[in-house]
Order: sequence, then C-alpha cells, then structure tokens
Amino acid sequence: MKKKPKEPSAPQRPAAHPYRETPQGTTDRKGERIVGVSMDEAELDDVSLANARMHDVSFAGAALDDVSFANAHIHNASFEGATLDDASLANARIHNVTFASADLDDVSLAGARINNADLAGTRWSDASLKGARFEGSDLSGVTLEGCDIDGLTIDGVRIDELLRDHPARAKKRERGKK
Repeated sequence: MKKKPKEPSAPQRPAAHPYRETPQGTTDRKGERIVGVSMDEAELDDVSLANARMHDVSFAGAALDDVSFANAHIHNASFEGATLDDASLANARIHNVTFASADLDDVSLAGARINNADLAGTRWSDASLKGARFEGSDLSGVTLEGCDIDGLTIDGVRIDELLRDHPARAKKRERGKK
C-alpha cells in the first residue's frame, strides 16, 4: 500500500500576545517588530520598546515619559511635536524619522546613529548626545541646553572639538585666566 504524501501545512504565524507586565509594572514590547502603527497623541509612561524593530510608525504629538527605545531600529517614523521626558534612544539606529518641533528633556541618544532625520526646531534640555552620530539630517533651529555633547558628530564633524576651538570660547577662557 502506497502512502499518500503529506500535504504541506500552512506556515504557522506566531500568536499575537498582549503587552507583558513586568514586575516593576512597566509595559514591555522589548525586541518586537512593530510595523504600521499610529500612536499619535498617545500618553505612554514606563514602556520598554528596547531592541524593537519599528517601521512606518507614528508617535506625533505623543507624551512619552520614561520610554525606552534603546538599541531599537526605527525607520520611516514620526515623533513630530512629541514630548519625550526621561526617555532612552541610546544606541538606537534611526533612519528617515522626523522629530520636528519635539521637546526632548533628559533624553539619552548616547551612541545613537541618526540618518536622514528631520530635527528642525527641536528643543533639547539635559540630554545625553554623547557619541551620537547625525548624518544628512536637518538640525536647523535646534536648541540645546545643558546637554552632554562629548563625541557628538554631525556629518563627520566632532561638535565638542569644534566648540572647544571656537574663537568665542577661546576669548572666554582667556578672560577666565586673568
């Protein structure tokens, strides 16, 4: 008796799961792939999107407090007009994203790589841009207050070195020696 060949089964899709609550009460979507989601005007607090792969997402006008995007890959996204407070984008890879007119307070972009981003009119206070690299990005009208810019590079230029060697700073250092 000849055995019938097994029919191929349909590929199994992973079951979608709800947000996971961590012991600290944070919402965790760590390491997930997030595509085509709009979180416009959302209020997120204590959420981890660390290591997430995000494409075609929008957080326009959102209030993001203590949200981690650390080590995330973010492509074709909008944070336009959003408020990020005590958030982390450390070591994130950010491409073709707008942060235009966003407020970033106590945010870390340490070690982040930002390409082709619109940051026009953003306001940064007490942020860490240590070792961040911006390439081909619009930084017109950006305001930085109390930010750590050690190792910050914009289109291949180390900003901390540029400012250190700026004539106005040299004059200020000379006045301080007298």
